[in-house]
This record gives sequence, C-alpha cells and structure tokens, in this order.
Amino acid sequence: MIASTAARRLVSCTASLLLLLTLLARPAPAQSEAPGGVLDLGTIDFPTSASGEAQTEFLTGVLALHSFWYPEARDHFRRAQALNPQFAMAYWGEAMTHDHPLWDQHDNDAGRAVLAQLDSVQDARGLAWTDRERGYVDAVRTLYAGEGDIEARRDAYAAAMQRLAEQHPDDDEAAAFSALAQMSVEGFDLEDAEDVVPVAAQLEELYRRHDRHPGVLHYLIHAYDSEPFAPLGLRPARTYAEVAPASSHALHMPSHIFRQLEQWERVVASNQDAYQASVDWQQRTDRPIHMRDFHSFGWLMDAYLALDRFDDACGLIQELESLLAMAEQRGEDSGRMPSLQEHFTSQYESAAAGTDAAGACAVVQ
Repeated sequence: MIASTAARRLVSCTASLLLLLTLLARPAPAQSEAPGGVLDLGTIDFPTSASGEAQTEFLTGVLALHSFWYPEARDHFRRAQALNPQFAMAYWGEAMTHDHPLWDQHDNDAGRAVLAQLDSVQDARGLAWTDRERGYVDAVRTLYAGEGDIEARRDAYAAAMQRLAEQHPDDDEAAAFSALAQMSVEGFDLEDAEDVVPVAAQLEELYRRHDRHPGVLHYLIHAYDSEPFAPLGLRPARTYAEVAPASSHALHMPSHIFRQLEQWERVVASNQDAYQASVDWQQRTDRPIHMRDFHSFGWLMDAYLALDRFDDACGLIQELESLLAMAEQRGEDSGRMPSLQEHFTSQYESAAAGTDAAGACAVVQ
C-alpha cells in the first residue's frame, strides 16, 4: 500500500511537471521596457488611489521591494507618505519592508508601528484607498497583528494574498506577492514537486504575459533554486540582472541557478557585479559600510575557492581587514564583518590545506 501511494504521488508530480514544461514551451510575448525612473529596477503596472509624485515614489518602492532591497524601498514609501499622508498603500509598502520572508527575518514591532501610524491617519482625517487596497493592508496586518507565532501568521498571510489574487485576477502584483507568500510558509520544500509546481505554474503564467517583470523573474529563480529544478531557472537568471541592474540583489540572484549547475565562473561574475553595486549605493547614500551586500561577498568567496583561485580568495579576506579598519575610523558598527572575516579565514585554510596556497594569505598566517 505504501509503495502504491508513493507511486501515485510520483505520477501526479510528473504530470504536473509536464504541464509546467508545456507552459514553458509557449513563447512569451515580446515587450519593450522603459527605464524605471532614476533607479533602473524594471517597470510594473500597479495602479493605486494616488497619482503624481507620490505614485512614482510608491512604484519605485515596490520595484525595490520585489528585489528585496528593503532599506531603499522604505525610503521611497516614506517619501510617498510625506507627499500624500493619506495614501494608504504607502504605509502598506513600508510595513512590507519589515518582513524578509525568504531570509527568515521579521521585525514585528517595526511593522506594527507602521500599521499604527496608518490607523492614526485613518482616525484623524481618513485614508485614500479602494476595497482592493484595503485587501492588501488587511493581508499585511495578519503578518504583524494576526494570531499565533510568525509561522502561523505567514500561513494566514499567504491565504489572504491568494484570496486577493483570486478576487482581482487582473492584478499581477497580487499574484506575484501571493506566490512569494506561498514559498514563505513553514515547510515549503524547494525539492518537492508538490510544493514547487503550483507556485511555479502561477509565476510562469505571469511570465508569459510579462517576461521582464522583476518580481516574477526574482521569485521564479527562488522557486527553481534546487538541483531538480535549476535548469528551468536559466531563463529568468539570464534576464533578471539585465532588468533591474540598480539592485545588488538582482545582480546576485542569477548565481543561485549558476551555482546549482556548478557554473562557477558565472557565479563569480554575478557576485562581483552585485557587490560593486552595493558599494556604489552605500557610498552614494553615505550609509555605514556594514550595509554593503556581504551576502554576495560570501558567495564570491565560495566561487573563488571552488575554482582554486586562492589569490583572489585571500584578496577578499584582506579587503575585509581594510573595511574593518575603515569602519572603526568612521566610528561605525562593523556589523557582521568580523564574523565573516573569521569564516572566510576558516574556509581558506580548509580549501588550501595540502596546496602551495596553504599559509600564503597574510591574514591567515
């Protein structure tokens, strides 16, 4: 009986995958995209109750949100609020920046504070929003003020976003955020076809209509970030960095697929670009050094060691040493740089053991 059940499950999953592959074989319509304002993050169609500069700032915030560029997104949502204090979706956007689902990061106090601000505006002079926009706000409220722990609230949020997407089938943003929410629930398994296929099929349908939507490209890469599905991720991986080059995370994400396929030189190129983009942003906005994209920095280290590029790997360790000194000189918190340097040193020592590179890095000696 157990073997029979397992066989039926395999047949069901295989059929679902064949359906998905049929979707993939259908050509996506060609689209021409204009640059997304000052920051090149792609373009989306997300009408709201606002207009003018407030709507422009809101759209930039959502584009940054789709690329998990949370500090940048927060800046734009707050500017939208300043331009139009009754703009409900600007508060929704800021609340969204305090939940980083695929990174397992959640600042409940900060999110509730934004929602309290929204409620105070509503009590004082009312908000500009439609029933659809209320649906977005009600959904994000479950993340911060719903019942149970964060896992239960993520379940409730995913269900709320799926309902919103079904109620508004022409709202591609609801569908995209719904797919992300489904991947964020407890127990979602990237190697299990029963989990991956429904989400991927939803995103593939969006991709057929908008093959340069930054959120769809980003979330497809995440959906296919496993050995069984990685080949399907090459299409969005080839496009996402081109669509949203201002975002270091967008430049980094293709390397998730390249790494699964052991294309290490492409992992290097992606993460070199990603880290440099974060340096440019940190310097342009005069943020602390520890806010650079050290996630990409870490992936660069892994790729150098996988390719036995020990000189380059040592260079990263030495660069961290310089950055730590610079942060101290600026009187800044060093963030995770010290622990990262310690981890890099351990990685280098293990990878270089028994080679001529052992003991060759000045910081390792």
